[in-house]
Amino acid sequence: MVDPFEELDQAVLTAFGQVFEWRADNAAPVPLQGVLRRNVQPAGAFDAVMQTYTEFTVSNTIALQRNDLISKGEERWRVDRKLKDDGSLAKWSLHADRS
Repeated sequence: MVDPFEELDQAVLTAFGQVFEWRADNAAPVPLQGVLRRNVQPAGAFDAVMQTYTEFTVSNTIALQRNDLISKGEERWRVDRKLKDDGSLAKWSLHADRS
């Protein structure tokens, strides 16, 4: 029997996702489908300062690790940490790679 939530998650990745390159510890790049989200959020005591953040959502079966490289064209990001895992999709924090 097919899990309807798994089908829904796959439909979300197919509809909103893009193909990125994932490189872990000097390994060859591997194509990876995910959803990249960039936004700003308030930081500080009085919310007077805004900071940018980048989130990357992929299937939770993908074993991303801290400092893995995610790239799309000329843009590159380093994996920071897992923010959320709902049992099907995992959301990761990314930082721009300036190296």
